[in-house]
Amino acid sequence: MKQKYCLAIIFAMMFACGAADAQKLTLVKKYPNVGSEWASRFGLTGENKPAGAEYRLREEVRVPNLIRSKSTSEMQLIISEKTNFGSFALFRSPMSEDYYGFTLAIYNKEDKLAREFDLCRVTDEWGLEVQDIRYDKGRFYFNMACPTYSDQYHGKCSRLYCFDAKTGVIVWKTDYLTSNDIIVMGDGFLVCSYGFASERDFVYVIDKVTGEVSSRMPLDRKAQYAELKDGCLYVVDAAENVYKYQIEAEPKK
Repeated sequence: MKQKYCLAIIFAMMFACGAADAQKLTLVKKYPNVGSEWASRFGLTGENKPAGAEYRLREEVRVPNLIRSKSTSEMQLIISEKTNFGSFALFRSPMSEDYYGFTLAIYNKEDKLAREFDLCRVTDEWGLEVQDIRYDKGRFYFNMACPTYSDQYHGKCSRLYCFDAKTGVIVWKTDYLTSNDIIVMGDGFLVCSYGFASERDFVYVIDKVTGEVSSRMPLDRKAQYAELKDGCLYVVDAAENVYKYQIEAEPKK
């Protein structure tokens, strides 16, 4: 009985810590038509999209020559990173194929393949595209994005997922039309965006623990790059307008 009581207290404390503050965006200033010099003008590194801001996928291979299984032998390595447990990799089917397939591979500290997950099966989302995946404190965050206009998928695309690879369970998922392009990780929150051509364009702040949207701000065009710097969020849209937001912690009621 005493053990159950202690566990209840621990879980209550974890919930209280996870739900303490919501991060809100306040637009400081919009800089219209900055042009291709936006990175140098605002001191941005471009690290969140090293292959180039014009691409819809983040491609960043930090750990090359990873062991491949039979299922990933013909797939393209898109993203790989070191982690506290070893490393992870995202493989995708070749761009030339009609089928969109994505496999998350997890490696131990000896670079041996430990587990694999077919992200289409995990999410039960087919024909969509993982455009970014991030890891933080035991969880993976990734989107299943529309590769074209959302109406071709009846608006049922571009969710953001939180996945626990240890249990193989989806912890939470957002509404549709919330996340395509890159994901930017903050302390207790993450930033994503949604937009495409003539569709409505927004940038979102999402609570990492609950998946709740704590802030949504409109953009003139689809976001093509985002970066956190000195407590502010900078977003560059497809017309090379730059938005500077202050990030503020707003206690939940």
